[in-house]
Amino acid sequence: MVGGEAMRARDAKAAPTGRPTIQRDDVVERFGTPDQTAGSVNEPRLQVEHGIAFNEKWVYDRPLHEPTRPRARVIYWQRYDFVGCVRIEQGGRVVPESASDLLQHRGAGRH
Repeated sequence: MVGGEAMRARDAKAAPTGRPTIQRDDVVERFGTPDQTAGSVNEPRLQVEHGIAFNEKWVYDRPLHEPTRPRARVIYWQRYDFVGCVRIEQGGRVVPESASDLLQHRGAGRH
């Protein structure tokens, strides 16, 4: 498989729950490297934010190409597993996003 074919195969992969999964490389490919990170894959303590338990989070400030022009997108990880994502809108409203929502983005490594 080459480039896009590998991505489509990965996109089609589903977790045991039947929902699509997303890997760290998928996020970087779509949004680039995060503006801020907190925690670590090796952090033994979990934190909870917006009802999501995580040990690492990636923050993308003012993501581009978004119709609502959000303040930020925050992606949460527990070790290497995606556990959730929220978009913080201009007015402060928190909008949960699923792995499927993120997989719909076809960025060129820019956020």
